[in-house]
Amino acid sequence: MKLTIVVTVYNEKDTILKAIDAVKALNIEKQIIVVDNCSTDGTREILRGLNDSSITIVYQSKNYGYGESVITGMNLAQGEFLYVHNSDLEYDPVCVYQMIELSERAGLDAVFGSRLLKRKHESRFKILRERPFYLGTFITTFLTNIFYHKNFTDIIGTRFYRTEALKKIDPQVGGIGFDFEVVSKLCKLGFKVEEIPVDYSPRTKGKKIKAYDIIPAVWMMLKIWLT
Repeated sequence: MKLTIVVTVYNEKDTILKAIDAVKALNIEKQIIVVDNCSTDGTREILRGLNDSSITIVYQSKNYGYGESVITGMNLAQGEFLYVHNSDLEYDPVCVYQMIELSERAGLDAVFGSRLLKRKHESRFKILRERPFYLGTFITTFLTNIFYHKNFTDIIGTRFYRTEALKKIDPQVGGIGFDFEVVSKLCKLGFKVEEIPVDYSPRTKGKKIKAYDIIPAVWMMLKIWLT
C-alpha cells in the first residue's frame, strides 16, 4: 500500500462528505481511515449512512482531541506514507502527489505543506494585518528554527509523513500539542524534513483553534527541547 489518508473529523456535518470525496478522487493506491472524534452535530449519522467498503470509519467513544485521532489512524495505517486530511476543506489533498514524489526522491521522513513558503520574503507585519491568526504560526515556527537550526516557514500547515518514521517517534499527546510534539521530535531526533508550498483556503466561521492554544503548543516544544 502506497498511502494511508487519515481524515480527522469533529462536528463537520457540512463538509465531511466533500472531504471524503476529495481523498477518494486521488489517483493513487490508498487506504482511507476516517476518525470521528465523537461528533455531536449529526456528522456521525452521516458517516453511518455511508455504504462504502473502501473506507474504514472509527468512532471515538469520547472527544479525545485531534492528536488522538491521528494516532488512532497511524496505528491502523498500512501505507508506506501517511497524509493527515482535516475535514474542514482548508487544504486540497492533491498536494499529496508532490509530497510523495519529493519524499521518494529525497528520502524524506516528513513533508510540511507550508501556507507561507511563497510569501517568505513578505513582511510578517503585512501578513499579520491580513490574517492575525498567523501569529501562533510565526511564534512556533520561529522557535522550531531557533531550537533545531532549521529554516521552515510554516510548521502548522498540512502534514505528510513516512509512516515508519511517525511510528518510530511514538507520539503521545492526544490534544492540541500533538503537531508540536511531532515536529519537535522529528527535528530533535534528526529525521529528514522539508516543506512545499500549498494552497490554503481558511474557513471564515467555526474555526476550532483558539488564541490560547499557543500556550500548550509552546510548552510542548520547550519540554521536548529541554529534555
